[in-house]
Amino acid sequence: VALPAARAISAKVKMAIRNCDCVCFDVDSTMLKVEGIDELARKAKKGDQVRELTRKAMGGNMSFRESLTKRLNIIQPTRKLVEDVVKDSKDIITPGFKDLVAELRANECQVFLVSGGFTHLIEPEAAKCGISPDHIIANQLLFDDNGDYIGFDKTCPTSESMGKARALSMIKERHNFTKMIMIGDGMTDAEARPPADIFIGFGGNVKRDAVCEVSDWYITSFSSILEVLKEN
Repeated sequence: VALPAARAISAKVKMAIRNCDCVCFDVDSTMLKVEGIDELARKAKKGDQVRELTRKAMGGNMSFRESLTKRLNIIQPTRKLVEDVVKDSKDIITPGFKDLVAELRANECQVFLVSGGFTHLIEPEAAKCGISPDHIIANQLLFDDNGDYIGFDKTCPTSESMGKARALSMIKERHNFTKMIMIGDGMTDAEARPPADIFIGFGGNVKRDAVCEVSDWYITSFSSILEVLKEN
């Protein structure tokens, strides 16, 4: 399906990029080229089952938490499985992401990662970009003493529907940010505006028409934002 041509950036979005004090990025298919839960499923040889469930969840009335619970119950990700996925992850950071983070920081803007994915998979990649665990809101897998999967932390906002909006509200309150931007590839990211002032849809890994339609600006490369930051 041909996507509409990239919209010209509006003055409002340009101003927001230059003046924001916080940018929140989605992780799966945005900061990273991959989807964490798919990587876990592939390693557990449960890829087909999980894909089928994901397809049903997309088209039906399944809540995000129910879908997450069911997918993880199929995968049963042990601590060892998670460690193996991290070990095998090579070159999965989306091109241009590190440079953009560095430039935002130079512009005195804080960077957060907000994800329905898992801290165990995200933190090692975030560390390569200088993003510390206290700037990450994502789901926490829980293991017993033998390293077997026993569930996930249900207090995390991103473990349920509309969780990213709640996560951004928490970040905003804690740090008194005044101008927030959310960047991501999915509708759950678009739902985080508000509290985000601007939502930039990202199609560099996966393009979704619906996301393009509701975004304030839609890009397929992080270099588009970098260029705005570097203009005089």
